Amino acid sequence: MMIAVGLTALFALAAIAALGTLGLSIAAALPRIAGIKAALADCPQTRELRFTIREITVSPRHGQVASLPVRIKPLALPQPLRAAA
Repeated sequence: MMIAVGLTALFALAAIAALGTLGLSIAAALPRIAGIKAALADCPQTRELRFTIREITVSPRHGQVASLPVRIKPLALPQPLRAAA
């Protein structure tokens, strides 16, 4: 009986410690994620890629994607101004 109570208390403390560590990790990561998002929003040279999945074929042994053409359309970026000679 005492062993069961002791193990329950041990598992409860381990769960509390794990949740606390997870919470601290997320709290430390959120400002960094916000900084990365801001840096990406300020970046003028971004490229948009689009693709279409035409067909997905699944075999009994291995799930494989067959016939997947990826067509990349480059985004027209404005050309930088040249210095006057």
